Amino acid sequence: MLKRERPFDSGLPPTRDVKRPRIQQQPAEEPIEEIISSRHLQDVLYFDQNIDRALKTIRTFKSFLDSILYSEDQHDVPRKRAILLEYLESQKPREIDEETVFLPNLMQTWGFAATANSDKLSSAATSILALLVKVLSNHIDFRDHGLLLCKTILQQSQLRLLARGLSASKSKEYVIAPCIRLLTELVVYDGGTLARQVYAKRDLTFDTKILARNLALRKMQSQEAEDIKRKPSVRTTAIRYLLANFKFQNEGAKADMLKQANVMRALIDGIELDPSPIIREIVYSLTTYIINDPAVPRRNKSYVFNDRNLYSLCQLYRVDLTEDEVREDRKPLMEAIHEMMVTACTSSEVGVVKQSGWYPPNEDDASIEEPAIASGNTIDLGLDALDWNSKFTSSIPIRNWSLGEFILTLRPYAFDLERQLLISIFEAAPELVAWFFVKIAPNFTFTPKLTATWIGYAAFVYSAVQLPIPHLYNRMSHLPPPVPVVIESILPHPLTQKVLRQCTSNSSDLIKFFAVRILTVAFQKLRDVVVMFQDNSKNGGKLWEQAIEKLITEFGRRCPAVKDITMLYSTLKNSTTDNHMQREATARLICLYYEVTPQVALDEKFDVSIPLASALQNVEEDMGTPDEKELRLLELSHLVKIARWSPSMSWWSKPKALKFSPFMTLLRLLVRAPESSVEIKPLVASIVKDCGALQTETEIPALDALIISLADGSDFAASDATLQFLDDCFKRFSQKPIKYEDDKDTLLQSNAKMNDGPISLLRMTLLEQSPFFEKEQPEHVANLHIWSDRLRIALSAIGEPNVTGPSKPPKVTSFATPDQATFIQTNIAELKLKCKNSVTEEPVQATIIEPTPETTMITSLDLTPFLPPPEDTKNTALTKWSRKDLAAAVEEGDIASLIMNLASHHHSIRIQTLTALRTFINQLQSPSCTYPEKEQLYILLSELVETAQPILETGKEFSGLTTTWASHAVGVVSEPTLVMYPKVCGFLMLRPRWRVSKMAEYWTEKIILKSPEDENEGAYYRELIWLLNWLYEWLRTEADVDSLRKTTVLEKVFATFLSPALGHGNGAKVFELVQDGPRLEREASLQGKIRPLVLRIVCRIVAVGGATTLITRTGILAWLGEVKSMSWVGKEGNVFLERLEIVIVEKADKARVGEWSGGTI
Repeated sequence: MLKRERPFDSGLPPTRDVKRPRIQQQPAEEPIEEIISSRHLQDVLYFDQNIDRALKTIRTFKSFLDSILYSEDQHDVPRKRAILLEYLESQKPREIDEETVFLPNLMQTWGFAATANSDKLSSAATSILALLVKVLSNHIDFRDHGLLLCKTILQQSQLRLLARGLSASKSKEYVIAPCIRLLTELVVYDGGTLARQVYAKRDLTFDTKILARNLALRKMQSQEAEDIKRKPSVRTTAIRYLLANFKFQNEGAKADMLKQANVMRALIDGIELDPSPIIREIVYSLTTYIINDPAVPRRNKSYVFNDRNLYSLCQLYRVDLTEDEVREDRKPLMEAIHEMMVTACTSSEVGVVKQSGWYPPNEDDASIEEPAIASGNTIDLGLDALDWNSKFTSSIPIRNWSLGEFILTLRPYAFDLERQLLISIFEAAPELVAWFFVKIAPNFTFTPKLTATWIGYAAFVYSAVQLPIPHLYNRMSHLPPPVPVVIESILPHPLTQKVLRQCTSNSSDLIKFFAVRILTVAFQKLRDVVVMFQDNSKNGGKLWEQAIEKLITEFGRRCPAVKDITMLYSTLKNSTTDNHMQREATARLICLYYEVTPQVALDEKFDVSIPLASALQNVEEDMGTPDEKELRLLELSHLVKIARWSPSMSWWSKPKALKFSPFMTLLRLLVRAPESSVEIKPLVASIVKDCGALQTETEIPALDALIISLADGSDFAASDATLQFLDDCFKRFSQKPIKYEDDKDTLLQSNAKMNDGPISLLRMTLLEQSPFFEKEQPEHVANLHIWSDRLRIALSAIGEPNVTGPSKPPKVTSFATPDQATFIQTNIAELKLKCKNSVTEEPVQATIIEPTPETTMITSLDLTPFLPPPEDTKNTALTKWSRKDLAAAVEEGDIASLIMNLASHHHSIRIQTLTALRTFINQLQSPSCTYPEKEQLYILLSELVETAQPILETGKEFSGLTTTWASHAVGVVSEPTLVMYPKVCGFLMLRPRWRVSKMAEYWTEKIILKSPEDENEGAYYRELIWLLNWLYEWLRTEADVDSLRKTTVLEKVFATFLSPALGHGNGAKVFELVQDGPRLEREASLQGKIRPLVLRIVCRIVAVGGATTLITRTGILAWLGEVKSMSWVGKEGNVFLERLEIVIVEKADKARVGEWSGGTI
């Protein structure tokens, strides 16, 4: 077959019909129907299996709810709210039980969406339920309907739908987010009423794997900033759900949530990428509901604030956090973040830090025993017997491991807030100072370079050295802390001798000044540590002395030699203010070398006479600004101290550059500027004392009289010739002191009328040398005689006898005109008055008069705050519980209040209470009751009724001890996470009827003398607080106190107060908490609550009439005396205890107490 021929080709492409594009027109959105009545709303919400119509129905209902919640026309809101209320009333079933389904049409639609696998309808149904719950929570009229709706959602069938939505694919954010919003609304509804029920079904509502995954779903693919108000991400929604649980769950649930490491990690990882408002919410919740909640155990807090999470939180320091809205009523975001980090890392009460000072951890936190003293053939190893004292050179064991790992990630040299945080951590946990510097030393050389990193690091190291000395750890305070740990807090590892020598010889003035300042602070800290060690060596034996020796030796290996510092001092020019500062700082450092490590300093030869003469000359010139003058005086005081320690210093030889000797120059400085040279006067006094020229036996030393005599008057000023004469007399005396001692003895023997008293030997030198001065310088004799007479009067005023030689100089008036003589006599009179005033006034200023019992009136303590609350005359507790559902009645304390009515003074109220309790027990046995802890609550109340019924039937009053215990136990059995739960349940298993008379003794021994079954930190103190609160609430009558008379309960409680495990504490705070019950409840420290509670029990016993029992049965007065002797009590505590003792004696039976004490009280 032949092929078909090709059609004629004209060279043009063949024409083809172009297909017309299909135009798809979006269907116009139907207008949303407006709801006009409750019947109309009921018709709209009718269940329909058509998905499109169901979506339209939900859209209509959403518009209606939005018009109520976000309406611009507030006048129309009441009408629409009334429509909604009428509709809800019409949907409310007649009989309500645990299986009741409220709003069945909506629930059917939600279930149908899951059956039809329609994510769009499922998302819409969940969203509308979340919106409805939110609307119902905003008005009190909807409260009951909202509770009914929330309980319907918490049924198993609806929770499975929620769990399915929560675990949807990551790409289906529109399905996940509404489910999280609905759960959040359930948690926050009515102030967290249903929060516990939500968490009780945590296998569906709080799946940790799903929640952690959802917390990681960010809008990373979007280039625009997240709109957290209009369309928040899944992570933002999940964060708010988790934070709502932190706010409304109890401490047991929160402690359990904090253990979920994957959830906490997902919350905090990448927090720096979140919007600023979300970061603020996270920071606020962690601070308020985790850190500052004393009910959350510290161990559980450490799950959140571990090293990894702390590092993630630390990233907030390194990003720019800007807030669109700045409000004056709240702190800036970065400040709030920093406060949270500091509190979490440094507070031992609410944070995660464990304190032990400079001491290392050891197994079971037991104290290390002091090495035994050598005897026989054994060798006394001393400090070397402590193996932990010598092995901490390369590795430092620490208690705060998480904090230790975290601080290694900080960059204190780059970020100021990180530097402040690290310094705060060092102060709270001093062991970490050594850990940090030993760890970073190999990776960071501190070779001086004038860079931003070096300057930042230098500022950080300086702040670390400036930290205060920590208190000795109580369990090991009998032993000195390890020297390798202590030295790192004084002169850290990076500051080696080589590095510091390079700093002092560097060309940069800033680096030189840093080296001088940090060495100065290090020497001052070493001095304080040595003083502390010396104080403890009085009781601790040779170990502390050996520790001092090792510490100074190690310090000497790290600090540069004194010659390096003196060389630096010699290169500093005395020209500008900056140089004045550097010279003063360097002179201070050299002085500290001589003061703290004299053996090291004296090994080097330093001629201090040259710089001292230069400094004296500069002071004499009196040039420069006031600040420069002050710096010169400070520098001079340091040099004088150095000269005092220098064995080659001659105080009486006059250098060429000075008019007088160094001593005379200093003396003249004291005379001319006494106020600005306060630090120099003690040094001059010590020189005079060593010399022995002036006596110091009188109340005012002779040096003060000499200074007063040389002071300028109205027409008198000591001439240079007089001062040179005095200078020469001091020098002559220093050369031949024994000669002038003999002269004094000869004078006293030749003049029997001379008063026997302390005489300054300098006066012997003045008597001997005055004739020679009169011959050589007759023109200055008048000035000398005036000054001599002034000195005589001044010395006489302080108690020295008059001394006159065989050649008494002529009277002063013979060398002056009559007018001058008048002025001289006036000056002498003023001088006498001045000396007399100094004699009479100075002791008064130095004496502190302490208040005595005779001068201070101590009134008795007001016991009004400690009186028991009066009985409720309206007895609302009898019916209040019946108006609530079972769970709310238990959790809100209504059942506990009902139990307390069993101890009412009225027999009819007691019987009605017994009937009400039986009714409640029957409700617990109902098959419809789903309360999770109903079994234990049933046992508790049944045993209570079984114990009370035989007593109440006889008409007798029931023991308040039992009712108070049962009311406290209700809160325990309803919350299994509480530390008392195992012991209370164990008690309920013992017998069906309680032995009332033995209960107080049983629980005191069970709690005080036995360890807790809960291993969490602080469990013992939580149990003890529970016991003390129970005892305090129980003691309401004198009969209650008398029931304790036959037991040893009070003795055990009082012994607990004196326990050293409670630490020293803050005395003033303890006694403030006693008188402030609400503040005591808010107290964060568990240990800090114990002592105030014990004292409150004492005050309650006295207030209800048990003072006599306290005195005669417990020895309360002797116990109070022992409390007063405790070192931490302080002045305020002693006053409180005195007042308490007075009121106990006042309230007691005088005759009974007098007979018991034999008339001594």
